[in-house]
Amino acid sequence: MSSEDRRLVAVVTGANRGIGKAIVRRLLQQTTVPLIIYLTARSVERGQLTFDELRREQLRWPAEEPTQQLLNELRFHQLDVSDLDSIHTFIEYLTLMHGEQSVDILINNAGGVVHQPTTNDDDDEGGPARVVRTCDAKTAYQIVHMNYFTAVNMTSLMLPRLRPNGRVVFMVTALAHLGIFSGDLPKVLVSDELNLNGLHIIENGFISAVGKGTYSAYGFPPMPFAVAKAGLIAYARMLARVFASDPRGLLFAAVCPGYVRTDMTGPYAPLTPDQGAETPVYVALTDAKRLRRHNGGLWKQLRPLKW
Repeated sequence: MSSEDRRLVAVVTGANRGIGKAIVRRLLQQTTVPLIIYLTARSVERGQLTFDELRREQLRWPAEEPTQQLLNELRFHQLDVSDLDSIHTFIEYLTLMHGEQSVDILINNAGGVVHQPTTNDDDDEGGPARVVRTCDAKTAYQIVHMNYFTAVNMTSLMLPRLRPNGRVVFMVTALAHLGIFSGDLPKVLVSDELNLNGLHIIENGFISAVGKGTYSAYGFPPMPFAVAKAGLIAYARMLARVFASDPRGLLFAAVCPGYVRTDMTGPYAPLTPDQGAETPVYVALTDAKRLRRHNGGLWKQLRPLKW
């Protein structure tokens, strides 16, 4: 077996800037376990620029174990998680490079908010643009699909490719706590009877209710981003339950990075992207026994958090 075969393979989506970029940087810096890290991004140009920047940084970093650090290899691959063909192309590449079971760590970071159209045609990976904070049907549809359905599609297609003890991390927000919902929704979201089709019905139901102006009657808040991320928290719980008997011993977690300075939060949030990357990287690499005790759970500030 070659040294490359012994390295764990980590995939980070939406990694050309912000928290995703900081997660990749921290993975490169760690010396606990040798890694092959796939920095992925929708834009080839922006992804390649970030890859070049981080690779230059890596070559300058002092390390107590320089040989170990140099075993961490950064790679870039284009990936648009909203495009099923793009996901399939990436998975085919991973299979070619690493075999049928090709991934040890998947960090679902891609997502974002809707920006006001500009002459630069900015998107969720682009430059600064005004964030749309209204709760209309179009915005709800875009945000839920951008943050919930894309991550579910990506994960569903990657699940057969996960190696033994593989981990899936979903980047979420603590704003998506059960307290923002009313009626029966909190009980439904934590129910052991909830399946993926039921979750899809909830998320699509929110979009429909926003269009009809009836979202509050169904127990939803006027917060598309939080509703989408709550779907991912419920999905992580569901996956831990569904795969509990899988011989690979897969691990799942939803991680809140905290209030981090991003395009969505603005320049006054207290945490840097690097600080926001601390917990997802910790969950991705921490002792499996500890993570298994909280499999499918929500994490923040290096600790499990009650949803």
